[in-house]
Amino acid sequence: MEDYSKICLSDIVIGQPLPWDVMDSSGHLLLRAGYIIEEISQAEKLVERGMYVEQKLKNNYSAATAINKEPPSVIQTINLVVNRLDVLLKEIHKYPDARKRILDLVEMVRNAVKMNEDIALASIQINHASGSYSTRHCVDAAIISILVADAMGKSDQEIQDITAAALTMNISMRSLQEKLQGLKGELSDDARLKIRQHPVNSIEVLYDAGIEDEKWLLYVLLHHEQEDGSGYPEGRKKDECPQNAKILSLADGYCARISSRGYRKSVLPSIALKDIFIENSSKVDTNLAKYFVKVLGLHPPGTFVRLQNGDVAIISHRGSTPNTNVAYSLVKPNNEVLSNPIKRDTCLEEFKITEAIYPIDASVSINFQQIWGPLAKL
Repeated sequence: MEDYSKICLSDIVIGQPLPWDVMDSSGHLLLRAGYIIEEISQAEKLVERGMYVEQKLKNNYSAATAINKEPPSVIQTINLVVNRLDVLLKEIHKYPDARKRILDLVEMVRNAVKMNEDIALASIQINHASGSYSTRHCVDAAIISILVADAMGKSDQEIQDITAAALTMNISMRSLQEKLQGLKGELSDDARLKIRQHPVNSIEVLYDAGIEDEKWLLYVLLHHEQEDGSGYPEGRKKDECPQNAKILSLADGYCARISSRGYRKSVLPSIALKDIFIENSSKVDTNLAKYFVKVLGLHPPGTFVRLQNGDVAIISHRGSTPNTNVAYSLVKPNNEVLSNPIKRDTCLEEFKITEAIYPIDASVSINFQQIWGPLAKL
């Protein structure tokens, strides 16, 4: 097998067709080009068994991809990050270059946000097809952390550290998070204990994987601390906790609130912000509120709303103020679904937002490209 290259997990994109024929260790055909590996567990078993591809085919594909392939859209980039992070975090100890791989994903998320902030924000609410909840949540928190940190004028290094911490903050409790997704009823005492221990356990996992970045690990450790000292694991108060860790904590809490779980219903974005900064003002640094409101607005992209004229619409772009946005009508007042969404300026009285509604109540599917164009291609 001298002319063959062994495939590792990072070479496989879950849900995407294989670009080449794959052989086993004896040179026999294992999978045809175009075969789609749907699950990470399937990929892991195949890699463990041994998957090989002709080196020249792999090299030619890489070169052709670099020259001819269209750059991935914002949505494609985010989904690719979710898939790769899912594989990496599951068995991080198997990757001697884990730190580099995570920082590569950090750069990918930052690039997705730079391509189009509104699409990146919209993906948090309406693009949950890729990856597990635990991984998707971390990527969502990273997107918001990047936008807030940038709005505050943080340095590139600070944004890198915050983003890396967001992607890895829950590495020690991934399996528990997945179990909790289907939980009905209250959390058990054991689950609560594991949740309180996960910041410490997570930095231990990361350190064992060769990650020694001081700020990165510190933000992971402190992403559940509170201003009044009621947080965990150290019970730090106010200035005892760095601002960058607070940004991550708020992004984490916001994303958790707007995502439904088995034991807790989701809330609307505006209610999530109110809950964080008004109802729980003693627990958070309220000085950060203006930056979160500036970045998210009351109805961030991806939010379903009802307009003054009775249409059900989706917010596509943020406006000049937190309460003004561009929306696209999807459903008429008589419940007729529009084949082509109609752009609406919510500054106008007839298209003023009257209320935000839950996606399940909107009862309509979304064609991303109709709303946001090619950069939202799946």
